[in-house]
Amino acid sequence: MHDRILERAEGNPFFLEEIVRRLVDGGLIEHIEDRWRATSGIEEVEIPDTVQGVLAARIDLLDATDKRIAQAAAVVGRVFWPGPVADLTGAEPGDLDSALRRLEDRELVLSRPGSSLAGQPEYIFKHVLTRDVAYESLPRKERPRAHATVAAWLEATAGDRAVEFAEVLAYHYGTAAGLERDAGSPADPPLRRSALEWLQRASEDARRRFVVKKAERLAEEALSFATEPLERVGALTMLAEAFFTDYVGDLAWRYFREAATLRASIDPPDGRLVAYLAARACDITIRWPGSMTTVLVEADVREVLDLGFENVPPGDSEERVRLLGLRAGWLFSFPMASDADPDAYTAAGLEAADMAERLGMPNLASAALDNATGAWMASGNYSKVLPVWERRREIIPQVTDAFEIGDFWAMGGWINYELGDYPTALRYADAGLETIERIGAGNLDVHLRSWKAVTLHRTGRWDEALALYAEIRDTLDDRRDQPPYFASNAYGTAGQIHTSRGDVARSDQVIQILAPRYLGFSARLYPWLLRLHILRGELDAARAIQRPPAWRVHATDAYEAESELAWAIRDPNAAELAAEMRRYAFENGASSTGAFADRLTGRLAAADGDHATALLRLADAIGSFERLDAPWERALTVVEVGRSRSAMGDVDAARASWTDARATFERLGAVQDLGTVDALLGG
Repeated sequence: MHDRILERAEGNPFFLEEIVRRLVDGGLIEHIEDRWRATSGIEEVEIPDTVQGVLAARIDLLDATDKRIAQAAAVVGRVFWPGPVADLTGAEPGDLDSALRRLEDRELVLSRPGSSLAGQPEYIFKHVLTRDVAYESLPRKERPRAHATVAAWLEATAGDRAVEFAEVLAYHYGTAAGLERDAGSPADPPLRRSALEWLQRASEDARRRFVVKKAERLAEEALSFATEPLERVGALTMLAEAFFTDYVGDLAWRYFREAATLRASIDPPDGRLVAYLAARACDITIRWPGSMTTVLVEADVREVLDLGFENVPPGDSEERVRLLGLRAGWLFSFPMASDADPDAYTAAGLEAADMAERLGMPNLASAALDNATGAWMASGNYSKVLPVWERRREIIPQVTDAFEIGDFWAMGGWINYELGDYPTALRYADAGLETIERIGAGNLDVHLRSWKAVTLHRTGRWDEALALYAEIRDTLDDRRDQPPYFASNAYGTAGQIHTSRGDVARSDQVIQILAPRYLGFSARLYPWLLRLHILRGELDAARAIQRPPAWRVHATDAYEAESELAWAIRDPNAAELAAEMRRYAFENGASSTGAFADRLTGRLAAADGDHATALLRLADAIGSFERLDAPWERALTVVEVGRSRSAMGDVDAARASWTDARATFERLGAVQDLGTVDALLGG
């Protein structure tokens, strides 16, 4: 028997312990004279193949009262209290206490030193499998009533604290109603409504704690119990909120839109709610398009926005603020929709912000001001965006919405990166990360970390950029290989660093993640994927990437990547591109774009043999990159200076340039560039 036990347990200590305890429970092992001894009949005992089988055998050995108590406790959960067990079994307090002591003596359950419910001792099944097996021994037809009884007891006992047990109540009410439904009979209406209510409460609680997958699951289950139209509106809204928090914009748009349309069809009308739901739906596509994997048809979004304006009551209101803000941000998602003056759109956003401040709603004012920047962002003019962001900064101390706080600081990093003010971009990113950590909203830092990673790359802090990239992937968890739009620049940055450092495997990994995600509309992904292909020497793949419709949102980055492609493929229109870039840089304050334009012009002049002009333009680019603190871009430009000096016969000056550049490449670990410059020095 000793050998059989060891063989069956297969090294699992819990299985081994339960086998021995099953033998003790059955009287096949007895404690005699300070030793455990086998008794007659042990040779014939059957040992189940699984630990669940052993546990089932132990529970079957209990007397009828103790087994009924164990089953009732299992309905409550792995952690349970005597109160609901008494309600389920009708056991008297003394009998219940005795039964629980016997279960504890057999080490099926354990008492706990404290309790989450005042006046109720708390117990726990020794192992979750013990609870599961005890529960499975309860006849299925008894389970719905049992779960409903436990839920009613807990709700009554917890009283004002019931919300603290929202997830437990959702489980019991939902299980009771679901089992009735699965059995083919309609759930009792009060039971169904209780399941719906507590599932929605639990979903909201999980969402507020940023446990988004649980929030989605609970909201989906709530929707399955929503049979009345108004109930469906509430459940759809809860589901949309959960997906919005999880950055799953496509589904958030779908469910908010469905909720708005459904509520508009129900009597009596509720114009404010319809307007609110319509605004929330459009908010996904106008303000947060990066959370979506598809570009919606403008007419479909316009229809929902119009529905909101048709239903919003006159006068100041939250709903009107939201709708005006969306009107302001329209060009951010649909830049080709109108040739109107961006100032007109900005004015709508400022009007919305003023209204929100009159209403004492700083969170909404922040959102309105963000939307007010949309038209100028759509044109790539971040010098016009900055003053509106500065006004938003004035109200941020009053803002409590974690999304707004995180977005504000991320926008500060983004705007200043586009303007070439990298120290300020880093300062705002760090301030935002510190704030997000302080308010406990860690999963909202991906956007912030992404812009910080990009800026660190530009300023030659490559190891720190890669460390941030790793943190972003950890935060995204199971979505790390399907990153949201707003993290694509961090992924592209990591790919560029890996490529420059000769880490082919990791560079390949980034390409495999990003390339399938570029579906022709991602303005954020476009420039970083384009330059990554160029660095990898994949010029055909780079040429195949077309400018997305909203490319001007990232015009600075797009122009920079396009200038590299134009030089790499010797584009005959490269001079026109350089001139266009120079105009853009002058009109929009994009200093880095001007530096890239000067480098492209210098390279083109050198290719034409005009090395004097080349040196002038390259010197301008070097000066700009030095002012920007962009050491890698500066070093790449210095290499070109060396080539022109070599072509002019000034070998010593050429070698001095290449040696200068080499020091930067060596510090960065840019082995790809080191190979290039060493070949030049060797030649």
